[in-house]
Amino acid sequence: MSDVNARLALAVSTIAFGYFLRKIGLVDIDVGKALLKVLFNATLPSVLLVVFASLTFDAQSASVAACALAQAGVLFLAHFAFRGGGREPKDLALMTGSTVGVNLGTFCYPLVDAVWGAEGLTRLVLFDAVNQWSLLVFAPLLYASAVAGKSFSPPAALANVGKQLTSPCMLALFVGVALQVLGWSLPSPVVAFTSSLAAANKPLALLALGILFDPVLKPGQLRDIASLLCLRYGASLLLGAAVLFTTASAMGGACAGVVLAALISPVPLLTVTFAIEYGCDIGLGASAVNLANVCSFALLLIVANADFASPAALAPRVFAAGVALAALGAAGARRTRRADETPTPAAASASAAARAERFPRRRTVVVGTVAGAIESRRGRVPSLVLKPGVRTVRGRFHAAAAVARSREGNVGTRASFAAVARGGIFVG
Repeated sequence: MSDVNARLALAVSTIAFGYFLRKIGLVDIDVGKALLKVLFNATLPSVLLVVFASLTFDAQSASVAACALAQAGVLFLAHFAFRGGGREPKDLALMTGSTVGVNLGTFCYPLVDAVWGAEGLTRLVLFDAVNQWSLLVFAPLLYASAVAGKSFSPPAALANVGKQLTSPCMLALFVGVALQVLGWSLPSPVVAFTSSLAAANKPLALLALGILFDPVLKPGQLRDIASLLCLRYGASLLLGAAVLFTTASAMGGACAGVVLAALISPVPLLTVTFAIEYGCDIGLGASAVNLANVCSFALLLIVANADFASPAALAPRVFAAGVALAALGAAGARRTRRADETPTPAAASASAAARAERFPRRRTVVVGTVAGAIESRRGRVPSLVLKPGVRTVRGRFHAAAAVARSREGNVGTRASFAAVARGGIFVG
């Protein structure tokens, strides 16, 4: 195993360990969310401040910044593929808003640090200085404009964006830029403190990725997510091909690898935050983030093992992949879920009749304090009503399995029950 793959294997093992801790019940989703708060409010700002304050601007830095600006522009243009397709406003908001920006802080930072070291991380921070504006300025504006439609108010949207500019990561960037402009340096105690926090960023980010990873996709989500990812990766690979053909030789192999790793980074975690804030489909946003993490890691593995001795020779293959993915993404973006998922009246009637035949009678059982009632009425989907204590939980019952969801609306709060239809017995 090469040295690069060995370092990637170590990073993957940390992610897998986080996932393992969650599966055996030692940690849960709330722990992952708490880690994200630590990352976004402490360790990641420390990385940005330490690296940016000590950054040396040169021709290579200018090339990286130009690539970051180009990606911001390309992804912003790509979001127009989802407009005009007849989507509901909140569906449109999620698709367009999640098109811009990439997840560098909790995905690319630790992996680039593992493969290309401190020098690669320094270049990535410069790329992220531009990416933060896509995430915290352009993405909220796209969400707000899609949800509001013709009633969109730019002043109100910009006021909300102003709150994003006071986030710890943005403040760290502002301080770093100010130090560079003024020619000052951080005091030694501050450097020691922030460097200690920055060192914790990589393991915490990898653990958080594992704890929050959920590979399950809900029915009907795959096409929308596939369209989004194909469009994002296609546009980014086309830009990557241009970089390989023009400036990669001047940047150097390691820097070109870091830029490509940034270009193929996944859908940002803020997608879920914005979905909650603007009332979009949270499950779809979370699934897009999870699947994008898998795809980006596979692409990063290819980039990490690529030979950049002759980057122009790689450009045609990258260009071909970008064209194919962008075409698939653009074609899928023009089709709405409603058109594909709404059954015809005949199909709906046949499905209802089949379900009615499978549940011909009513059964009620009591297990502990939970009372379950399965009622079948011809032409209707059987329903499951559970009453644990004084709280009513409702769900859908299909064949021999039922999933009950809490009425409190807490995402991820589920109780699963297996049912033996003939005996009418539930096992919690």
